[in-house]
Amino acid sequence: IYSKMAYLALPLFLLAVATLSGSPPVAAAAGLRELFANKGSSGGATCAGCTVVVGLAEQLTQVYNVSVSEAMSLLCGFLPSPFREGCRLLVDEYGPAVIELLEGKATPDIVCMGIKLCTKEKGDDVCHLFPLPSGTPKSREEVNGRVECAIKTAAYSRKRAFQFPDLCNVSIIKPICKLIERFGNDHLPLEDFDGDDFSNVHTFRGTSWRGKDCNDFDANVYPGRHTTDDAVFDSNCNGIYGVDPATGKTYESLWCEGTGQMGIALLGDSAGAHFHIPPTWLTSKNLSVEAFQDLLFVLENEFDWPMLSSTTGYKNSTWPKSISGPVDSGYLRLRKLNRCIHRDYQNIGVNGARSSAMADRIVKSFSRHGTKDSPVLLTFALIGNDVCNGHHDMDHMTTPEEFYANNLRTFQYVDPLVAPGSKLIAMGLADGRVLYDTLHNRIHPIGSLRNDVTYTQFYDYLNCLEISPCFGWMNSNETWRNRTTERAMQLNAALRDLVANNTFKNMKAHYFDPPIKLGFKRWEERGGEPWQLIEPVDGFHPNQISNAINSEIMWELLQNYTDFIPPTNPYNLLIEKRFGDQGGY
Repeated sequence: IYSKMAYLALPLFLLAVATLSGSPPVAAAAGLRELFANKGSSGGATCAGCTVVVGLAEQLTQVYNVSVSEAMSLLCGFLPSPFREGCRLLVDEYGPAVIELLEGKATPDIVCMGIKLCTKEKGDDVCHLFPLPSGTPKSREEVNGRVECAIKTAAYSRKRAFQFPDLCNVSIIKPICKLIERFGNDHLPLEDFDGDDFSNVHTFRGTSWRGKDCNDFDANVYPGRHTTDDAVFDSNCNGIYGVDPATGKTYESLWCEGTGQMGIALLGDSAGAHFHIPPTWLTSKNLSVEAFQDLLFVLENEFDWPMLSSTTGYKNSTWPKSISGPVDSGYLRLRKLNRCIHRDYQNIGVNGARSSAMADRIVKSFSRHGTKDSPVLLTFALIGNDVCNGHHDMDHMTTPEEFYANNLRTFQYVDPLVAPGSKLIAMGLADGRVLYDTLHNRIHPIGSLRNDVTYTQFYDYLNCLEISPCFGWMNSNETWRNRTTERAMQLNAALRDLVANNTFKNMKAHYFDPPIKLGFKRWEERGGEPWQLIEPVDGFHPNQISNAINSEIMWELLQNYTDFIPPTNPYNLLIEKRFGDQGGY
């Protein structure tokens, strides 16, 4: 629900939520309305969700040697409550049709056409994820004719137009929808009693995204605040407070003041937020109760993992069934230099963010006070969405002039919020041609049981439905891939010009190309293969390994700009000895 790719990982219950009419409350709440601006064709996201779920149910019949009815029961049983109950409601509604169609040897795509969750107008191309019915058609006309024939013979194809219930009006679900509405649009913590934009709850834009508030009933207490007066309590939440008996001075003034402490923040998109759908969710052989044990946590964090990301990662994964791999980040490296910045991180990464949305509203969730807080190392990274969307044209791509103007507005908004001495990393767009070049002939997780769905098929399917997160790069057409890169490079030139021709009062800016290309090269030098750096489910984002390598490379690049890297705090060992883990996270 939270992104264009989310429907691919969700079971029947969440698929229902995806079909809410108008602006889905959950999607709008997550601030991702722009991802659904193009609702697609032939059933769009609803069709894709149906096809994936029916496909998994059909595969489970082979994995466990059970009937279709038993497979659907298994699938629902894997889910935690209340999703299990929601799934069973939908099985009651759709089950008889799905059972009859699958037992009649219909493919998952045909099933979803038969129950009208996928549509096809006469003469339109057939959008199919899985192989079509047996036999190789010789022409597009034969493909279309065969599918139309299969739909007509499906027992349920003309009997009833099924409708999903409005689940946000279901009593057990309504509170969840209302809660998500409250935090999603502004990208601020859901639970924030003192209104300082920091929380002590992990999810819903809480401590997974920005440092833990150590007193959520005092708006003058929050991470990143510059202070020397923490004699009795900790007002900047870095775990350092009290008075040194030998000098009578606070530990904050003795060990932090004048050490060059600098927090870190990101203004970015889903790559910066570290979007990740567990591949086990789409791998029928691995489906289990354990596979979905983190489902609620994943939903509450919008399918993002900022606590493991290249900019604000601060811990190793404790979700082995959902995500694994090394963690390295700008925050961890800055904290190693100066333990006084403990908890001073903010990840304002939003799935689907592009320069216009960033300037108009997303940047307003960045929380900093120029006269009260420490300087910050701010990474601005919108690496794809200004050229990526589901539209089959270039008209919906940002122009260089728009990109320049949007980003200038963002930087001018941020400048007075940050303390003097802050730094801005202005990162350009990636060259997304690496996606198709790397993955096109590999098998997607949804096809892993029979090796029958490649990434080329996956990309073309999303494009056929007009719901791809990036039509230009996730495309078997080389011309489109090249045209998209050409526009991306034009936008990078505009961002370079912006940085070169503008100065800011409180922050120094420098342009950087994304480290992704260098990361691929380094990974191959270490014996790895390029496909191991891309998220397997969406085939679009940098994965956990890539995040760690990108952090490593960015830190090396920053060494060439010595004023971007603060000095090492000579009191780090004393801080560690006195305050240990400084209260953790």
